[in-house]
Amino acid sequence: MTIRDIPYAIRDLWLRFLDGPQWLRESHGLDRVFRYYCSPSLKLLFWAMAWYERLFSRPMRLLFIVIPIFAFFASLTLNSPAIPFFLFLAVLVAVDLVIGFVFRPRLRIERSFPPRVKCGVPFAVSYRIRNRRRIPAADLLLDPNIELPELRRIDGFEYQDVPGGAEVDCTMELKPLRRGVYSIVQGIAESSFPFNLFKHSVAFGRKEPLIVHPTSRRLRNLFPREGGVLPRLSARSVPRPGESMDFYGCRTYRPGDSPRKIHWRATARCRIPIIKEYQQEHVSHAALVLDAYVPPTRSAADALRVMFSLSISLLRARTNAQFEAAVSLAASVADTLTSMAYHVDMLAVGDRVSRFPSGGEPDHDCDPVLDELATASTTARDALNGDGMERLAVEALESGTVFAILLRWDRSARAFLERLRGCGSAIVPVLVSDKVPAGELPDDLRVVTPESILAGGDLPL
Repeated sequence: MTIRDIPYAIRDLWLRFLDGPQWLRESHGLDRVFRYYCSPSLKLLFWAMAWYERLFSRPMRLLFIVIPIFAFFASLTLNSPAIPFFLFLAVLVAVDLVIGFVFRPRLRIERSFPPRVKCGVPFAVSYRIRNRRRIPAADLLLDPNIELPELRRIDGFEYQDVPGGAEVDCTMELKPLRRGVYSIVQGIAESSFPFNLFKHSVAFGRKEPLIVHPTSRRLRNLFPREGGVLPRLSARSVPRPGESMDFYGCRTYRPGDSPRKIHWRATARCRIPIIKEYQQEHVSHAALVLDAYVPPTRSAADALRVMFSLSISLLRARTNAQFEAAVSLAASVADTLTSMAYHVDMLAVGDRVSRFPSGGEPDHDCDPVLDELATASTTARDALNGDGMERLAVEALESGTVFAILLRWDRSARAFLERLRGCGSAIVPVLVSDKVPAGELPDDLRVVTPESILAGGDLPL
């Protein structure tokens, strides 16, 4: 008997069982374990734990230990002083269960949040709650499982009441602490009325991905020129479709300007000659190369320290501050280029190359590039050495200006830059390092410390 012979409903139920409860995420590394082997026994245990947490509050879990103790001592003799306490707890549990069931909430809830956010920048999650009953929904708590170690709640309501038949809008403010792609679990609205023993909950929404982009900012000194910043054409620039000359702005008249460019209305208003300026719009292309090579130099002592550390999980990799600063710088460069009518059509993170085709129009956002940077990770494979360097250089040369963000200054990095220069490509190399390397450096190489990138503000490029 094969899996195709099983009825579709049973197969669908089995697959939903293997997916696990949608309102609770796997913790303690189980989500990574299930990528390789989805154990039905572990899933059954996880389902039981999820329903146990959804139905019973913390005081009720404590009573699961206290009530059997009082029941044991009450059964020893009829004159036991534990009998009144046992009866009181039993009546309390029964009353809470009955009243909570009668006043259980019936809600329709809509949740919305942005699909992409920036690391370190708070964002709002909005809710629209409609009470479908005529009696109020009391002690209502929304999304108790939305928080993550990398996603903290910084503002929002804890408990509130929704009047009968009313519709209420509310928000919750969250702050992402680390870039990446996270899964927001299915929402839960739970009420523990009246005595906070049993939970009566309503599920809403579904599991949704949340992309957290790296920290980025606009760089004012990316193209320095006489103290200002002006976008320049790259080695590969194509005219935009439509008119070749677009209105740029106005300025005062200078000797030699054509009288046909005089802006007569502005001249009459300002009482001095004003000239109209035009510019030809181009879409300049650029390539972004991010060095992700980190040699495996962790010692056995470091591995033991990570294993027995209480601050990080056994299956969670330690953050590399230098690489995180390089990713943040790459995101800042992509954001700045996009604002200057550039199109980043190629991103290389280590040996992984991503292409972003353009239709000839400049992009108003760089979300595809930032999406790739959100999941960028280090690698022990050197992409700037051997055949990988040649392939990467050929890919980068198909674009215009090449922005190379390096983590080291060695023979491979020098050979890569010389290969690009030998083909006449415009290069903007940046080295992210705690200290300036010894020896002679190229004039166009900029050295930036990770602390200056992560601290914010203007970078000393």
